[in-house]
Amino acid sequence: MDFQDYQRAFTARIRDPRRQPRPPGAPARRMKVYEELLINNLEGFLLACFPVCRKILGKRRWDTLVRAFFRDHVSHTPYFRQIPEEFLKYVQDGHLSGDHPPFLPELAHYEWVELELDTSDRDAHLPPHDPDGDLLAGRLLLNPVLRVLAYRWPVHRLSPRYKPAEPPEQPTFTLAFRDREHRVRFSLINPATARLLTLIQETPGLTGLAVLARLESEMGQPAGSLAKHGLALLDDLRSQGALLGCLTDA
Repeated sequence: MDFQDYQRAFTARIRDPRRQPRPPGAPARRMKVYEELLINNLEGFLLACFPVCRKILGKRRWDTLVRAFFRDHVSHTPYFRQIPEEFLKYVQDGHLSGDHPPFLPELAHYEWVELELDTSDRDAHLPPHDPDGDLLAGRLLLNPVLRVLAYRWPVHRLSPRYKPAEPPEQPTFTLAFRDREHRVRFSLINPATARLLTLIQETPGLTGLAVLARLESEMGQPAGSLAKHGLALLDDLRSQGALLGCLTDA
């Protein structure tokens, strides 16, 4: 067996020790060290990111899922920090059996978002802006480390004691962002707030008045009817750190 064949046999055994033979000449005791070391390291990264998924699945189903991911998934990154994202892709790509709750892909995404926002560098180079700018007349600057999330399942409530069999009629909208103290925050929002934030994301540089005008048009409301409530909402988003203020020319 040449070196590359040996490497393939060695890694195949590590990925699937129950079905793959040990490479010729590999001592069983030393081989077991590698087998346990890698799967334990992998599970450690996943447990840190998906604690609720682990609690809901229980040890047996969780271990089986992690083993299947380790054995079958072809990762496209060498970075340990991105292992949870690869696991999320595996869960979302239809590899789950009927033994898993139908809400698991959304719950896994909800848990992964915290890591994604915590490690993001999207705010490394912010454009010139005034934190105290006029939120109606000024061009809004949204926090770039932010996600507007919509889920069919009430992901914020899921637990070992609450595992609904069917999603509710209304989706769950959540705002997630990293604040000035570098803390990731989650808050439930209504559909109108979710749409307002999405409009700001989709068209950077809109004034607050322009955003509210678009929202009024979509909702079939009279022009100017949302100005007072909209200003209060924008001001609240700024105080939380979801809005950073208004863009300036210099």
